[in-house]
Amino acid sequence: MKKIIFLLPCVVIGVFFWGCIEETPMQISQFELDEPNSRPAISESNYTDGVDFSEGYYNGKIRSDQVKLEWEASADTNFLTYKIFRALGGGPVVEDINEGFEGGSLPSGWTEYGDCGGWDVTNNVDIVYEGNYSIQSNPDFCFYGYDYLEKTITVPQNEYIFISFLAAGYSVYGGYGEGRLKINGLTYDYWSSNYWQNYSYSYYTGSNTEITLQWRWYSDYYTIGLLDNIEISGVEGGSLGYSLIETLNEKNAASFWDTTLTQNQYYSYKVATIVEQGTHKVDDIEIKTPLWQVPSNIEYAILSPEVVEVIWDDNSESETSFTVYVEKYDYDSWGGYGWYYSNQDDTSMVISNLSIDTQYRLGVKAYNSWEETDTSYSGSFEINFDPPTNLNTSQASNTESVYLTWDDNTNLENGFEIERDTGSKSGFELLTILNANTTSYMDTDTTNFEYGDEITYRVRAYNDYSGTVYTDYSNDASVILSETTFLYEGFEDGILPNGWSQWTSGGGNGWSISSNYAYEGNYSIHGGGGYYDNEYLEVTINVPQFTSVDISFYQYEVDTSGDGDLYINGNYHFDWDSSSGWYQKSTTYYTGSNSQITLLWTYTTGAYGDVYLDNIQVTW
Repeated sequence: MKKIIFLLPCVVIGVFFWGCIEETPMQISQFELDEPNSRPAISESNYTDGVDFSEGYYNGKIRSDQVKLEWEASADTNFLTYKIFRALGGGPVVEDINEGFEGGSLPSGWTEYGDCGGWDVTNNVDIVYEGNYSIQSNPDFCFYGYDYLEKTITVPQNEYIFISFLAAGYSVYGGYGEGRLKINGLTYDYWSSNYWQNYSYSYYTGSNTEITLQWRWYSDYYTIGLLDNIEISGVEGGSLGYSLIETLNEKNAASFWDTTLTQNQYYSYKVATIVEQGTHKVDDIEIKTPLWQVPSNIEYAILSPEVVEVIWDDNSESETSFTVYVEKYDYDSWGGYGWYYSNQDDTSMVISNLSIDTQYRLGVKAYNSWEETDTSYSGSFEINFDPPTNLNTSQASNTESVYLTWDDNTNLENGFEIERDTGSKSGFELLTILNANTTSYMDTDTTNFEYGDEITYRVRAYNDYSGTVYTDYSNDASVILSETTFLYEGFEDGILPNGWSQWTSGGGNGWSISSNYAYEGNYSIHGGGGYYDNEYLEVTINVPQFTSVDISFYQYEVDTSGDGDLYINGNYHFDWDSSSGWYQKSTTYYTGSNSQITLLWTYTTGAYGDVYLDNIQVTW
């Protein structure tokens, strides 16, 4: 005849009472396990590298969403079953809070800020509830502003905590302020009484491991908020609510995967070995699942035309490495280009062997041997390393030196190389190396040249972050050395100089050489004297390119009814006539790409205006 055994399940009662009843012909009585009334008291998790659970989830037993529990298999011949119980919570021991600000200053971990100066600890006996100190808002007596006092605390999960404090409002000029308590951003109550009152609340923590308490005071019309004797209880210790999650009847089973966990949480387990006779055995295991979130804030820094650094925020606790993807955009889609592995807890990586004028993006994910996050991507970018352009050369004034200018088209250069071809050897040779962001250079190494020699230049940028990489060359630009000439004309030959021209409109007299008035010497040039005539004096001269030239002359207006203007290359430049007597007039002009400029002096006589010019100079 077979023996029939009826097993009733263990039940969880009250503060965690386990009872297992087996009815057999032998009428085995109920056995009571130990009755824990607080979280398991173990020194450290079996599955982490440290008691603070802050690092070290690399042995494959704890993942972000599951854990492998292990225990010693029972050798008891009376073995019946394993019962596995789980509670959400545990972890580092936290303490209750009792703060009366008796240290005389804002305690560590508290923050204050606001429109009116925040909160200050005060020993004003008129507003302290008890002891020597309390804390008050807006000590500078602010008009219509908000001040905030905050503290973030660690709390047990799924427990009630109790918050109480004494508060009051103080009016300087009869205003009506308002106090407000917020927990995790939600308002729980208000206060505005002008005498001390006690306020208390019960708060259920739920899945939170931290909460932020905020006391806010609205000053209204120069009012002050007051706080004292802030107490928070139910934080320290606290019981854990265990639930049965699995029953294993196989005696040799010594492990169990709990696959319903959440990342970044504390869990406490009791593995009960239930025996038919004797003493039941309980194994306590406490773990924390790692924070396991995708890397964020993926940024890049282009270091050279071939090298870029990727930077990210590490949002995981159990990675063994990060995988960095380099993707490029081809045929209207992103495709794989390469991937790299960083060290654990790295937050940057330098990637080489990239190409210019290619659209890239960078992706990063956390990885270990049993799980990986999603991939987070940077914005797209191209590496541009364009050569200098618009290289121009001109002979510097009164020297044989050559002045070079160009446009810098990249921000990746470490410098520039200028090469020169003198013709004496059919090739370019390195002339000099310049710093980054340079866009001009004066070549003074021309003492061995002669007038008439042609010199050709070219420029390129380089980057030497990792090996030397060059841009293409700029355009070639040449200059022929010549004796520098200036314009200096005092009309002392008594005739209109060669290359000058003059004409009139309206029947005037035009311009002519005169000995009536001269700034110095014997002659000047005269225009005007007629009635509403236009007189024109013009000369075209050679000038250096990309140079500011100085233009000056003396003028003497005998009859001031006329009006004189200077045009350069057909464009109005400035008005030069003035009152009677010799006056010097001067201006500057940037030649740009011009190698010649045309100067035109116009004089409108009006009612018999009359003027003389002398000592016309153009220098650079």
